[in-house]
Amino acid sequence: MSNQKVRITKTVVAEAAKTGKEYVIWDSRVAGFGLRVRASGAKSFVFVYRSAGGRAGSVKRVTIKANNPDVAYDRAKELAGQHHAGIDPAAEKAEGKAEAERLKKVATVGDVLDSFIKDHAKETLKDKTASEYERIVDKILKPKIGHLRIDALEPKNVAEMYRDLRGTPTQAAAAVRVLSSAMSWAEDFDLRPAGPNPASIRLKGSRRRQRLFSDAEVARLMNAITALLAEDKITKPTALALRLLFATGCRAGEICGLKWSGVDFDEGLLRWPDTKTGFLEKPLTDDARALLKKAERIVGVDFVCPSPGFKQMRVEFLEAGFERVMKEAKVTADENATLHLIRHWFSTKTYTDKSIPLPIAMAIVGHTSVATAMRYAHVARDELRSAAKDAAKRRATSIKAAEKKGRLFSMKVGAK
Repeated sequence: MSNQKVRITKTVVAEAAKTGKEYVIWDSRVAGFGLRVRASGAKSFVFVYRSAGGRAGSVKRVTIKANNPDVAYDRAKELAGQHHAGIDPAAEKAEGKAEAERLKKVATVGDVLDSFIKDHAKETLKDKTASEYERIVDKILKPKIGHLRIDALEPKNVAEMYRDLRGTPTQAAAAVRVLSSAMSWAEDFDLRPAGPNPASIRLKGSRRRQRLFSDAEVARLMNAITALLAEDKITKPTALALRLLFATGCRAGEICGLKWSGVDFDEGLLRWPDTKTGFLEKPLTDDARALLKKAERIVGVDFVCPSPGFKQMRVEFLEAGFERVMKEAKVTADENATLHLIRHWFSTKTYTDKSIPLPIAMAIVGHTSVATAMRYAHVARDELRSAAKDAAKRRATSIKAAEKKGRLFSMKVGAK
């Protein structure tokens, strides 16, 4: 090593020559700060010091990452300050490096979501549910927050994502719920630090489905099914499936998965061994019985409403048929134009029928939760208008009676 001490400047760095062996040019301002020149000619800034113990202490060197000597000088002063304060700069740097390496190995939110889909959703959830979870993860969650470290994810990140998705509130709420489920699962499997779920944010109440088919619209829809079937614009299984939806109030997936082995004419029941809610059994209504009695059965095919390939009909295929029927019937529903509107209509008709007790109505519709049942128990607009009209008449009658009574009382008081 050279014993010369100079002020290390850009000129000194530029003129430091390659000599074939390593040497150091020491700075005259900070003890231990120098320019290291290797035998190869490579140059770097260093800070050299002795660990505690005086001459008995070991010599340690910290390489300063800087291209500018002024920046290196400022860093050297910081390191010298640490050394004089009893802090070991090399140890600090080693710990920082170890922490950086640890952070590199920490999983991202995207990594955890991928594991959640692979090891949980696809293993334990229904195929349709797992597919929807995967779609939400790939299309929404990973693009928005997948890059974040899992240990750095906070409620504010989730809230920001939720606000960004305010244009599609239903999707926004679904994304937060899937993320919440994934974070709970991740904590159970030690894939994220234990603590509050970062997806536990307040969601705005989703807009209730107010659109409800009128009886006149249902009549037009049924006529449209007949017309399109006669013109071969929808298949016989599609027509049967749509009519069964109106007759039973079943979910679309239930009708698509209904098998003849699950139709019990003697007991008057429809059965599904494995649905969204597990084993399911529903009463066979008279109109559903009539439809099934007349339906064509294909030898070797157990599905009541099979696809053109004689397999289980996909819900998307049935939805396409329903869109054609709505167009033919000139019935619109804007963003709520889905097969679920049929179930919504059936459920409302059932729950607003005063002759059917709630427990029986829930069994007919297939609900196990009263809270869920109440979400469907809307009142049709014509019933609202009729009830409002009758209430107005009763109020008017009461007012007139009160006025008449008041006039009679006044006459009696004034009488002589």
